[in-house]
Amino acid sequence: MSGRRSPGGTHYDVLGVERDCGPDELRAAYRRLAWTAHPDVGNGDSLDTSNMAEINEAWRILSNPDSRRSYDAGLKSAAVATQARPGSSSPSTPFWQAPAQQRSSGVSRAARRRQAWVAGVQAQMARLARQAGRSATQTLLIRNARGDRGEYDVLVDALVTRLASDVESRARAARAAGAAPLDLGVAATLVGVRSVADEVRRQGSVSVSKELLMQAELLDRMWDVLAHELPSPLTVALGGNPRTARALKPRHS
Repeated sequence: MSGRRSPGGTHYDVLGVERDCGPDELRAAYRRLAWTAHPDVGNGDSLDTSNMAEINEAWRILSNPDSRRSYDAGLKSAAVATQARPGSSSPSTPFWQAPAQQRSSGVSRAARRRQAWVAGVQAQMARLARQAGRSATQTLLIRNARGDRGEYDVLVDALVTRLASDVESRARAARAAGAAPLDLGVAATLVGVRSVADEVRRQGSVSVSKELLMQAELLDRMWDVLAHELPSPLTVALGGNPRTARALKPRHS
């Protein structure tokens, strides 16, 4: 395989591989494209730095088995929604295998690219949130446990779902704060942490349960874990650690 395929809107298309490709083929495609596109190599005349960012994002999502499964599920969900529209391909034919004319009649290339991009960012946010939640749980169990691991695991699962939602608005907020393309997933997840923390504080203005306080402590710790990956000025621009637990503890009996 030589060069990139015509852009089709998915991370697989960016790397020029089939959707059922194995890890070795994926890695080889990424290395070949990175060599061609990276501005520091001197071979980037035909591909600018935005292409490099796109290649890196595709590799980051597809090289991780968990985020790749989430991304594939997002693509299939988008395909099902498209097939339900008039003029789209038959439900028995996968969306990405339908003839080009049928694909374009159901949804534009730009729309497919946007769907794929949102699915990719959402998968990355979910993965980052889960990793941060596990790290936060371990720290809290050692320092200030308010429950057992099972209780924390349930809360982390719920927080991951909440943090990896409203993807487009959170990505816009991250960009407005100055997040670079390669930092977008982490920054958007931090935007989510602050949003969920605001909800927890509002709930705490009525009453503070042990579960709510555990959520607050998890969110504060998850912020610290994620913020460690970003430049300090960016974390400040994103609002800093929400200090959710501190706001709730005075009312906690």
